[in-house]
Amino acid sequence: ANGTYKVGDSISIQVNFSEVVNVTGTPQLTLETGTTDRTINYASGSGSSSLTFSYTVQAGDNSSNLDYVSTSALALNSGTIRDAASNNATLTLATPGAANSLGANKALVVDGVTPSVTSTAPVGGAVSTDTSVDFTVNFSESVSNISTDDFALGTTGGATGTVASVSATSGSSVTVTVSGITGNGTIKLNLNGATNISDAAVTVGPAAYTSGSAHTVAIPTVP
Repeated sequence: ANGTYKVGDSISIQVNFSEVVNVTGTPQLTLETGTTDRTINYASGSGSSSLTFSYTVQAGDNSSNLDYVSTSALALNSGTIRDAASNNATLTLATPGAANSLGANKALVVDGVTPSVTSTAPVGGAVSTDTSVDFTVNFSESVSNISTDDFALGTTGGATGTVASVSATSGSSVTVTVSGITGNGTIKLNLNGATNISDAAVTVGPAAYTSGSAHTVAIPTVP
């Protein structure tokens, strides 16, 4: 079915023939799934004109429109595909993306890549005496369900503050405001682990992130 699939999801792919075929062994179909092609096995359909191959999305798989790798992506793998008269089937597939190909017939998005934070840094122009500072948080891709409780402060010295607001609940870059800053030391914005932040497919949120740039705090004390 058309849609977006995450790690662990199963996709059944049908290869249709012009007549009934019989299968021996385990023919295979190789899919283009990003950096690593996936070779999947025949699952069922012998005695019909439609053979089903089963693909389970793996971590790292990433495709905006799933297709097989080439016209020769269907292979016997020491098996056979023949009609009732024992004629060997022609295995040449339509050119990927062309009419009758998987990519042309279906809209299958595969997302096996977990989003991550790539950087957190105070917005340029912040000075040490500011009691409110904005941090820019960049993600590796667009995500949603972003909220203040996803973040925590890493501090040194006597610096303190409060994560006050997030500029948006979705996107690949958001601004997080830290207010009520007092003391002397540094403040860094960290992403907590086990948040409910997610991309379009992955239900597991990004890993904790503590490697961002710090903001120096030097708030004068009242004598």
